[in-house]
Amino acid sequence: MCGLFRRKLRSVNITGRVLVVDDDMGCGRLLALLIRHLGHNAEHVDSGGKALEYLANCTPDLVILDVMMPDIDGLEILRRMRENPQTAGVPVVMFSAMADPQFRKSAHDRGANDYWVKASMDFRGLEQRLASYLPGANAGA
Repeated sequence: MCGLFRRKLRSVNITGRVLVVDDDMGCGRLLALLIRHLGHNAEHVDSGGKALEYLANCTPDLVILDVMMPDIDGLEILRRMRENPQTAGVPVVMFSAMADPQFRKSAHDRGANDYWVKASMDFRGLEQRLASYLPGANAGA
């Protein structure tokens, strides 16, 4: 896998700034690391409160947002982002262990651009999502 990362770093320019919000430190850090290996800037925060603080000071190009968090859940963060003119247009990929189609529909109805089930997380899926939402990124580069 490290060889794949090295090939990607040679062919991809840094094109986006991604905020990963996940209270699972291991999962959030790993996702941010993979995004960096694909040539993008990535920050990880481990709570809804920290996400709102980050968003008050910075506007990322993409937010990957866990749904279930103990302090402020992802749907509430999404609601606040969509109400704030500074973050209303930032693409949001909900990132959850919950695969229920009704919950996925609810997230889309509230303004999520995409919904990614954690159990289906793979490197190619990450590349494709980054290519879809970050300016100048291209999958398979």
